[in-house]
Amino acid sequence: MDRKKQIEYYKQMELNKFYKGDCVELSSRLNDKSIDCIITSPPYYNSSKKYQRGTGFHYTADVGEPLYVIEDVFDAIKPKLKDDGIICLNLGFSYGETGVMRPFDILNRLRNKLGYFVNDIIIWHKNNPIPMRNRLTNAIEYIFVLSKHPIGKYYTNEYTHNVWKFSVDSGGKGHSAVFPNKLPNLCLKHFTKENDTVLDLFMGSGTTAVECVEMSRNFIGFEINQSYIDIAKKRVKDKINEKKQYQTKLL
Repeated sequence: MDRKKQIEYYKQMELNKFYKGDCVELSSRLNDKSIDCIITSPPYYNSSKKYQRGTGFHYTADVGEPLYVIEDVFDAIKPKLKDDGIICLNLGFSYGETGVMRPFDILNRLRNKLGYFVNDIIIWHKNNPIPMRNRLTNAIEYIFVLSKHPIGKYYTNEYTHNVWKFSVDSGGKGHSAVFPNKLPNLCLKHFTKENDTVLDLFMGSGTTAVECVEMSRNFIGFEINQSYIDIAKKRVKDKINEKKQYQTKLL
């Protein structure tokens, strides 16, 4: 990389933008203690190879997570999170490739090796899971609420339990595993306030960004696949226009 491109690459990231590349490398461009909240869902173990970094399969003996090693990502991002910042990490499991303990194997590595604290464990109960035979149908995923200190920040005083029930997204957004808008919406509601800066390390088709626009939060999105970035940009633009039209009607 020549000097001019290097300066351009490492200039300060702007809010409400998407950045294409390896999220470990992109994290180095963020200012220290600049992120209020991270809401993200790493790709599934059997995701397409178009995501993979290097061989794409690191630490397969003990965990078997995909591409970007989750431990590497959260090591790189830790200095960028504010001292009272929160991470909402959505992880699922399969009966096949990785086994039912995969989310907790990853969680324990983040705790024991990187020093993160677990503030909460939220269970996402899917109303419409994919039916299975010869095994119990897997109807849950986890949202691990992590922080750099034992007590994280909460911005809601209403009664809310830690089992969230809503359906899997029906698709149609150009991505094979879009998480439902309700997931980042609830995370934003409980763990952020207006004008906070929210990072999604694996932005995909932009659901976290769309909900940030809806709830008046700033976002930064990392994504390695340009086609997903294009979809995310359109979804955010559509949401901005929708919000403007609604506000105009109120005048």
